Amino acid sequence: MSKPRTPELRATLLALVLPLLARDALAAGKPRIDLADPAQKLEAYVRANGDTSGKPVLTWGTGKVYGYVPGEKPRPLFGLEVVGMSRYEKIDGGYLRLHREIGYYTDLKTGEVIRRWFNPWLQREVEVMPIQNDPVNRRFTVQNANYEIDVSGDDIVFHREVPLRYPNPLDRATYGIHSSGDFYEAMEMFTTFIRRDQLENPRLTSIPSTGTWTRFGPWLPWMEMGAHQGYLVYHSRAFKPVNGLDGLPPRLREYIARDNPKYLEAPEKFTEPDETSWTFFKRTLDERRRKAAGR
Repeated sequence: MSKPRTPELRATLLALVLPLLARDALAAGKPRIDLADPAQKLEAYVRANGDTSGKPVLTWGTGKVYGYVPGEKPRPLFGLEVVGMSRYEKIDGGYLRLHREIGYYTDLKTGEVIRRWFNPWLQREVEVMPIQNDPVNRRFTVQNANYEIDVSGDDIVFHREVPLRYPNPLDRATYGIHSSGDFYEAMEMFTTFIRRDQLENPRLTSIPSTGTWTRFGPWLPWMEMGAHQGYLVYHSRAFKPVNGLDGLPPRLREYIARDNPKYLEAPEKFTEPDETSWTFFKRTLDERRRKAAGR
């Protein structure tokens, strides 16, 4: 004869079983999101990377930048901390992302932001220029969706590959050691990971996510590598902290607050043209040249 269950045991069993019954009841009464449907897929993508309610969303990437020269072993050059602030606005057929981002290159040993860097190929120091891209706007619609999705059980992965080739804002004739050539050629790869149970929660307009960002591209203009053979590879982990700015490392958040605080807020309205590290460097260098010439 089995022993009667104690009140403590019954309470434990109920605590284990009731959440499962509630979950199954909810699943039975609510259809699962169909990721094969373009409109639902877009909504899921924006919830994974932003917030469909229009609230500002912070993203943070942390990683390293490697230099590769043919015939040499790739070498880590510096760390990179990138913080982006986005706002997704509803438009016909999708969303407009209003976004700005700042990035700091860091010492590999100390993690401190660097303002000057010893270039091992040139055997001299160069001035470091942080990433200051404002704005970086994108339209995400059903018609222009350039992301794909993989599903394995409850794991959902969005991935987006962006091959780039266009005239370099820093042409070699004018900008010499700051130009890698007359065309800018690069590749950026984004991956975002979410869970099915969070996607199925209709109360979540923004879904907790993690991801990766990888970039293959030319030497940065401030490295003064000019036509020197080789390229850079960026490899970083990406996060969308659920607690916003409080999810950033305190030292990084405080540094941005002192150095360039506007990057701790998402843009309020659409502006153009978009900014890149190359166009920002060009404007900065052109202004310095004008001042040096007394104009």
